[in-house]
Amino acid sequence: PGYRPSPFLSRPKKFLLASVFVVPLCSYIWLRRLEANSREQTRLLEEEGRRNWIQAERDRSGRRDLSVPVGRSGGGV
Repeated sequence: PGYRPSPFLSRPKKFLLASVFVVPLCSYIWLRRLEANSREQTRLLEEEGRRNWIQAERDRSGRRDLSVPVGRSGGGV
């Protein structure tokens, strides 16, 4: 009897082909997500540090004595 030839893409070949595309794609997506989360965390920390620095400057300038001694100048018309 005429046996059908084996399919070109047998189950192991399909699995190999799928793994060649799926594993790197999933890894890429996962690493991109990690990088984005890390970048967002860094941005939030920098923003918080900036806010703290601005608040500290305001507190420091509020405590500083900004008065200037006023006297008569020697010059004039």
